[in-house]
Amino acid sequence: MGVIVGTGTNACYMEKLERVPKLKGEWENDGFPPEMIINMEWGAFGDDGSINFVVTEYDKYIDSSSINPRKQL
Repeated sequence: MGVIVGTGTNACYMEKLERVPKLKGEWENDGFPPEMIINMEWGAFGDDGSINFVVTEYDKYIDSSSINPRKQL
């Protein structure tokens, strides 16, 4: 696993291709290793409102002062 923590955050990890449904049938006979790096791109996690239930009033206040309100909360 790799994690970047700076002005933003992100992570990646190794995954077996057999556990990546999107690639089913694409890798079995290509001669490449059976694993790949998955980039989680979590910087916009929650932009769709899926984590609003954990957003506090403090979070909302800071967000309203942001140069990108309602993004990358």
